[in-house]
Amino acid sequence: MPVSFRFPLLILLLGLYGCVSQPSSETAPPNILFLFADDQRASTLLNPTIQTPNLDRLRAQGLHFTQAHIMGGDNGAVCAPSRAMLMTGRHLARLEPGGFVIPDEHALLGETLQAAGYDAYGIGKWHNSRHTFSRNFSGGEAIFMGGMYDPWNTPLFHYHPDGDYQDRRPVIQDAWHDNTIDTLPGEYMLSGQHASEVFADAAVAFIESRSAGDKPFFLYTAFTSPHDPRSMPAKYLAAYDSVSIELPPNFLPEHPFDNGQLIIRDEQLAATPRDPEEVRRHIREYYAMISHLDAQVGRILDALERQGLMNNTLIVFAGDNGLAVGQHGLMGKQNVYQHSVQVPLIMAGPGLPRGEQRDALCYLIDIFPTLCDLTGARMPEGVDGHSLRPVIDKETPIREQLVFQYKTFQSAIRDTAFKFIRYEVDGVETRQLFDLSRDPWEQENLLEVEFGRAAALEAALDQWIAQHGLQSRPPQ
Repeated sequence: MPVSFRFPLLILLLGLYGCVSQPSSETAPPNILFLFADDQRASTLLNPTIQTPNLDRLRAQGLHFTQAHIMGGDNGAVCAPSRAMLMTGRHLARLEPGGFVIPDEHALLGETLQAAGYDAYGIGKWHNSRHTFSRNFSGGEAIFMGGMYDPWNTPLFHYHPDGDYQDRRPVIQDAWHDNTIDTLPGEYMLSGQHASEVFADAAVAFIESRSAGDKPFFLYTAFTSPHDPRSMPAKYLAAYDSVSIELPPNFLPEHPFDNGQLIIRDEQLAATPRDPEEVRRHIREYYAMISHLDAQVGRILDALERQGLMNNTLIVFAGDNGLAVGQHGLMGKQNVYQHSVQVPLIMAGPGLPRGEQRDALCYLIDIFPTLCDLTGARMPEGVDGHSLRPVIDKETPIREQLVFQYKTFQSAIRDTAFKFIRYEVDGVETRQLFDLSRDPWEQENLLEVEFGRAAALEAALDQWIAQHGLQSRPPQ
């Protein structure tokens, strides 16, 4: 070969080598397995007390984003706006109020992947407008249209391409009194089977149904664990019988001031003042639910291995929001402390680092553009999230600050070290400043010590609210 051809050929080969992790028309796009937990906070992934061998295995195979967050919520059912943000990639301020309804003009993640040639299959919890499910997915099974239910008797739907998910099954309520007839939010129920196992069964069945030559798939499996009511097979609770359950360092018998949500439903799950033993019981059940969920994650991962699909499947594990369970004297998620807004996020699969972590700030809304980036799907207009690709590649952080909002009376902003929180309840303003780098449990209010830093963060918070239309005002 003449010398003049060698260097162009070398350049071409190097160019091809540098693009191996990018999808192209000549390589099959990766499958996507999305596993979504309900109320599982971020700290559960690094807690040595909680038995999660399969999530540990997934972390070892992939990339752990340690600073993933939600933006908050505008109603007590925080999971509804959180799931709407995940599926649309939109800021909290640009959702329909409550997040329950997703307008037709808001592009969806599953819809976007279908346009890129994917089969989109949905399983488990869907806490947004029912007809939207069939826009987001081309198929599905074991679909739960609700927020929470008895995990042993969860009402379910089959997939309906027309989006018709009406309450279908007549049941008797209060049978010993007036025999009131009501309808169940579903068309069938697998009584005696735990919801986590039902959802995992459906996911395994879908994976086992795949054949060579099928389209790539987006398999979304949304569990209802570890959300209450907390019940699980006895062996998972018994596994914690001999384990010393410690109270979190920021345990308090009561929240130190009125945050505007002290009598909401979640805060009634334990008596106030909080009894340490009662809180330990709640923590033990929470851990057991997570361990049972972990076992179902393992079953799904094993199915991928058996079918030879693991090497070409992007796996995402995340949670819709956190939960206090005794921290700061709270039980629920209706607040903007780290235990409630910081969520687990792991990504594993082709082209991603193995056994590494990234500490850059991010939101769940960043998953939508990231999956578009990793699969080659065209990202629609209206997505506010940023691709995590620069974070994955260790190039640059994508966010310097994060803003949080709960209803109209709690708002917060954080950077890589400090977090400022503002409450406006019944005309009373309360402010907090925490140094998360030294005080991750948010115990020491530095407002008086770091007044200048607090003022700067509050100014940035007000600027963000003014720009994006969020308002922070006392509850009406």
